[in-house]
Amino acid sequence: MANEAMGSCVIEVGGQQFQNFTKMHAERSKDNMTCSGTIELSWPGSEMMGATSMPVQQLIDGAKGTLRLDGQLAATFRIDKRTSKGSADSYSLTLNYRGLTAALVDSQADHPSGQENKKKAPDIIKKLMEGYEPQLKDKSGGSSKVQERFIIQEGESVERAIRRCGREFGLLATEDEEGNLVLQKRGDDEGNGQPLILGQNFTEWTTSRDITPRASKVKVRGSSIPTDEKYGKVAEADPFGEAKDTYVPFKKETRIFVDSDQDKDTLKDRAKQEVNRRKAQGLMVSLTMSTWSDDGGTLWKVGKIHHITIPVDNVDDDLQIKSVSFDLEAETREASLEFVDKEAYGSGDSASKKDSGSALVNKGDTIFNKGGTEGGPFA
Repeated sequence: MANEAMGSCVIEVGGQQFQNFTKMHAERSKDNMTCSGTIELSWPGSEMMGATSMPVQQLIDGAKGTLRLDGQLAATFRIDKRTSKGSADSYSLTLNYRGLTAALVDSQADHPSGQENKKKAPDIIKKLMEGYEPQLKDKSGGSSKVQERFIIQEGESVERAIRRCGREFGLLATEDEEGNLVLQKRGDDEGNGQPLILGQNFTEWTTSRDITPRASKVKVRGSSIPTDEKYGKVAEADPFGEAKDTYVPFKKETRIFVDSDQDKDTLKDRAKQEVNRRKAQGLMVSLTMSTWSDDGGTLWKVGKIHHITIPVDNVDDDLQIKSVSFDLEAETREASLEFVDKEAYGSGDSASKKDSGSALVNKGDTIFNKGGTEGGPFA
């Protein structure tokens, strides 16, 4: 399992290509709205002593570029920071970059009225993104509930407003390789990839089980916004939803309040989402791969499902790539993949998918809401 020959790594900025790097790091995660990375170049110090202008002037802070690995688009970015360091022996240049959606992370929401009324989440998110470089790619299928009122909080970032708007109604926003924002239903993935077996596809791994972030029961409360059809006691009914994680064998409960227009069904799904999110924090498998691409020649991709087999850790299940990082140094290239349960970013719809029941995730998560049937060990 020695590292294979170094693959192609090309940066293009201002119509010019660069590929002789000392180091390169690129990462993308389902939890972060934007990708990020660093690039390092170096020269002998003697070459810079008499220089009258800075080298590679195209690689300046604010410049837009693309990163291609193994001939495939891996990121569209803007350079955040350019740092040079020199001595008589060497001169090095380090570039820090992020994807185009970094502007949504760094900016505060600017809305003329501070709220949107009677709109679906994709329409609200499109409004929040007006004037920004990334475009919205709506792959949610148009099934989002109409929100009676969505209030943009003073001073919150555009990213936070987007996440808050989508999260409460089962939508997830991530950046694609072109730098655009993709809106998907929770539970959507990038399809199935090849099986990954210890000793055949990888020899370095970490299996982490952490019960600290998990809870035996998650209870989510919310409220409905009064309308002409829904008012009085109906709007003030204080609905709630609950979900249980039976992997936790003792009482450990979490309560959450969510804003915007809610009902018992949306709160039930929100509770399941929270249980799944906590699974993602508590159960992880990390693999170090000797190539940037799978056996089919496709770059490792966040959201893709792979069957992982690690007998010594009792792991034999379909897991989803949560994050991927690509690294290049003088003689080696590696990819680091972090996997979580395939339901970790699920929609919360208890009827849509079942828990895997593997060694990583136990069967039997129970979803119920006020007026429904309760179950589980602490019902």
